[in-house]
Amino acid sequence: MKRKALLFIFEGFCEFEISTAISMLRSTHDLHTFALANHAYRSEAGLNVLPDMTLKEIDGADYDVLIIPGGDLKPIAEAHELFRWVANFAKQGKIIAAICSGVYVLAKSKVLQDIPYTVTLTKGQREFLGGFQEENYRYQPFVVHGHILTAQGHAFVDFGIELTKMIGELDKETIMDLHDFYHGKKNRRMEEYN
Repeated sequence: MKRKALLFIFEGFCEFEISTAISMLRSTHDLHTFALANHAYRSEAGLNVLPDMTLKEIDGADYDVLIIPGGDLKPIAEAHELFRWVANFAKQGKIIAAICSGVYVLAKSKVLQDIPYTVTLTKGQREFLGGFQEENYRYQPFVVHGHILTAQGHAFVDFGIELTKMIGELDKETIMDLHDFYHGKKNRRMEEYN
């Protein structure tokens, strides 16, 4: 039986940032989407997505991975119920992967306290939004600290690869093949058939 992963969606979420991560997860996890309410959400590029469940319907014990995409923060800026839920999920030592502005959810959940992180928000934006410890900010494509992965939005391929490594169910050769495939270097399957 496959393990389960959660993907948080909200109005204006950025789907391209999570495309590699959710594609790579399909061999090891069933992916379930959730949102604050039960209605369709329009992504940044205009894709309408209906969540599988709401935050209130989730039994966190059933899941071992949480993915939080970036996007427009306005709809979730004061989502205190979400912040409390994420804090509890993190306390259980489960994998949390947030990219671009989605890292804001981790900051507001106090998950980033005293650990290094990256986020696609300027220093001024981080200070305005609050919750970020500036001394722990790293301007690099991604940062892994224990069970927490944060990434810049432009590093969405590496975000997916690092999440796959954290899950630990694929061998190094398969991960390298996926790395090469998603970075546009080669497609081993095509080479085997040609």
